[in-house]
Amino acid sequence: MQPQALSQHPMNGRGPMREDATPDRGIGNVKSDIPSQAGKVALITGGSSGIGLATTKILLEKGATVHVLDINPPPEEDIVNTALHYHHCNVAVWEDLRAAFDETGHIDYVFVNAGVLEEKDYFADETDAEGMLVEPGYRVLDVNLRAAINTVKLSWSRMRKQPAGRPYSIVLTVSVAAYVSDQNLPVYSGAKSALLGLIRSLRSVIIRDGITINGVAPGATLTNLVPAHMAEAITAQSPAAVSEPRFVGLALVYSAIAAQDREVETYGKDKDTDLWKRGRWNGRVILVLGKSYTELEEPTADLRPFWFGRENTAVLRRAYAATDLRPAQ
Repeated sequence: MQPQALSQHPMNGRGPMREDATPDRGIGNVKSDIPSQAGKVALITGGSSGIGLATTKILLEKGATVHVLDINPPPEEDIVNTALHYHHCNVAVWEDLRAAFDETGHIDYVFVNAGVLEEKDYFADETDAEGMLVEPGYRVLDVNLRAAINTVKLSWSRMRKQPAGRPYSIVLTVSVAAYVSDQNLPVYSGAKSALLGLIRSLRSVIIRDGITINGVAPGATLTNLVPAHMAEAITAQSPAAVSEPRFVGLALVYSAIAAQDREVETYGKDKDTDLWKRGRWNGRVILVLGKSYTELEEPTADLRPFWFGRENTAVLRRAYAATDLRPAQ
């Protein structure tokens, strides 16, 4: 089955849809909606564990060649697959990341997935030997934000030099914290919010090079990234919010290959009628909460006149039209 167009797709801002729901209310069997990926090449950062490993396995099951960039190798039972190529890589180091891309060659899909949680309280006072406040080390920003932007940069550079006409895709693992900030993870939430802003800013530009950019925003997902005490608390108090890594991985792969009946929104000098152009899934974010999926960006854009203000929306649209430097198409 080919991916559904958005007008037929129940994630069109109509609330959460479950994997096992009926076709008119849910998205059916997501796995069957993902066709064979034989001949496709995917690169995934942080692909050796958790959501990344689940995504890697799905891609391999569908026949794709997968390049995993990670500090640690995938489990031995998975690395025997000849279509899986592991590259030892610290994504926070530009030279490591660039070298891994150089080793990979042609790429159809890139999954920007590597991430870490806050390892300490960034706002607690730490002092040096002289009692002066010490600047914290921002590993959570280096991995979750700077490395993610660098991965998008390298992906875009590679893909626009490859043969035109093929459906290239970049998919970022964002977080529910980009929409509903977590008071326990303020810097992490800030980094994920920045990735959401990146998707929104690039979706009208990168598509002109034949590349889509999308995101998936998982809620609580049972991986080693989540501390045991947090996982236990969430599972006990709100089990409906907890997802399995594979359920998130399906949304990531789907985001790379799906279609839509309309764009999320128009930009700058776009005509109002451009909103209804059919095309590839682009500039969208799927919230994964428990066993449900909800596309968030289309309803957020449609409701902007209400939460941002009608006049504010109109004024900003005119300002963006005046500064729209994209060549006419």
